[in-house]
Amino acid sequence: MQRPADAAAAPTDTGQRPPRRAAAPFWTRFPSSWLPALTGDHLRAATAVGDYARGADGYCWAADRTLAAGLGLHPDTVGAGLRAAEAAGIVRAVRRPGGTSARVLALPSEDDDTVLWVCVTSYARNVLSGYDFLAYCVLSVRSHLDEPTSMALIARLAGISPARARTAVAELLAAGWITRTDARGRAARYAVHPAPIADVATQLALDIPEPRRVKAGRPAVAEPVHRGEIDGQLALFDPADLAATPHGSAVTTPHGSAASTPNGSTGRTGSLEQDPSNRRRPVGGCPSAVGDTCVPRDTGAPASTRDGAVRPGAASAAPETPNPLPPLLITDQAYRVLAEVPALVARMSRWEQRVAARAVGAAIEEAGDVARVAARLRRRYASTCPADVRRPYGWLVERGLTRRGCDRPTCESGWDLARADNCRSCEQRVQDARDLAAARRTQHHPAPVPEPRPAPAPAAPSAARTWVCAVHPSISLPCGMCAADTARTWPPAADTTLGREYREQRAVRRRARETAAAA
Repeated sequence: MQRPADAAAAPTDTGQRPPRRAAAPFWTRFPSSWLPALTGDHLRAATAVGDYARGADGYCWAADRTLAAGLGLHPDTVGAGLRAAEAAGIVRAVRRPGGTSARVLALPSEDDDTVLWVCVTSYARNVLSGYDFLAYCVLSVRSHLDEPTSMALIARLAGISPARARTAVAELLAAGWITRTDARGRAARYAVHPAPIADVATQLALDIPEPRRVKAGRPAVAEPVHRGEIDGQLALFDPADLAATPHGSAVTTPHGSAASTPNGSTGRTGSLEQDPSNRRRPVGGCPSAVGDTCVPRDTGAPASTRDGAVRPGAASAAPETPNPLPPLLITDQAYRVLAEVPALVARMSRWEQRVAARAVGAAIEEAGDVARVAARLRRRYASTCPADVRRPYGWLVERGLTRRGCDRPTCESGWDLARADNCRSCEQRVQDARDLAAARRTQHHPAPVPEPRPAPAPAAPSAARTWVCAVHPSISLPCGMCAADTARTWPPAADTTLGREYREQRAVRRRARETAAAA
C-alpha cells in the first residue's frame, strides 16, 4: 500500500492526540504480512519500535516501560510482544559499540513491488485494542484497493476468528473509525478514517455475536448492539427521522482529552486478548447491553465518572486485582521444623512457603527423625547472620536442610549420633586428606638436603708430648682422663655424627687449658 500524499513530509505529530486537519498526521507503515504473524498488542509494540527508530541513527532506544506508556499496555506485555517479534524476524536487537542495546525494525526494501504495505495513523495504533487494530489495518488496505471485504476475509488476513472480526468491525463502526459505504451480501466496502468521526450517524450492525462486558478502566467506546428490539432503539435508524435529527447531538469525547505523553500515552484500552470476559453494562435498564455511545439520539449518553488523567508511573497499566490463594496447609512435622526460622518464613512468598514445606518433608523422610532436622536447621541458622540471607527460600533448601557428613546414616556433620562421638569415617577422611596434602606439598616443594661439610684438618702434635696413653691409644695428645688426680672411667662410645671431629678438637683444647691451669 502506497503512502498517502499528505504523509510524505516529515511527521508533525507523535500520535498522542487525534491528527489535526491542518497538519499531516504521524503515520505507521509496515507490511501486511505481519498481521497474521503477531497478535494485535504484539504488533502494536513492534510498530511502536519503528516509530522511535525514525531518527538519524535508525535505532530505537526506548525502554519497554516507555513503549508501554504510549500504548496503554503493561511493560510485561510489551516485552513479550517484542520477544515474539524478534522470533518472527520483525524486530532485531543490536548492541552498540558503547555497550548500550537498541532495537531495529526489519522492514523490507522500498523498491520491492511485491510487498503490500499497511499505512495507518499512530494515533489509531495507540488507542485501538489488539483485535480492533488488526481489523482496522485489514480494512485500511482493502479501502485503499477499493474492494469489498467480508468477515471471513478479515479473519483470514488478520489471523483471528470470524467472530472476533465481526465484533471488532462492529466496535469500529460504533466508534466512528470506519464507515460502511456499500454492502452487498456478506461483503461490504468501508471508508477508513485516520481518527474517529464524531458527527456521523451510528450504524447498526445486524450480524454480530453476543456483546461482551466492559472491564473497569476501559474508555467509553461503543459495544455491540443486541439483536432484539426495544422501544426507542429502532427509531434511531428510521430514515424519516434521520434527516430531521441534528448532527452532533450525541455526547462525544473531545479530541484533545488524551494526555500529552511520549508516543501517545492514553488510558488503558480493553482488549479481547487480555480481557476475554468483560462485564455487561446496560443502558437505561435495557438488557441488550448497548454501549455508552450507541444510544438513541433523544437520550444523552451518561457522563463518565472515570478519571481520564494519565499520572506518571501509572500510565502503563491499571491496578490488577490480587489473586487470592488457598490457605497454606502443612503437616505438624513441617511446622515444627519451620518454627525454628520464623523470620525466614515471613520473608517468603506463598509459593515459596509451599515449596519449602515440601523440601522439609523430603528432609524428614531422608533423616527419619523430625528432631534431627529441626536441630540441624537451628544449628545452621545460629551460625548465620540473618542480614546475609538474601534469598530465604534458597538458603533454607540449599544450606539449612542439606545433610553434611559421610555416607553413614548416623553421621550428622561429622558427629556420630549412635556413638555420641566424632565420626570415625569423617576423621579418617580428614586424616587422609591431610596426608594427601602433605604428600603433594613434598612432591611440589621437596625438603632441602643438607650439604656435606668437609672434616677439619687434624691438629698438629704438641711438642710437650712425652708419652702416649696406653689405655686410650686413639687419642694422640695427652689424655686428660689419665692425668693426675682424675678418676679413670671408660670413655663413652665413639660419636659418629657429622660434627664428631669438631667436638673432639674442642675437648682437646679444653683439656689443654685445664692442664695449663693446673700446672
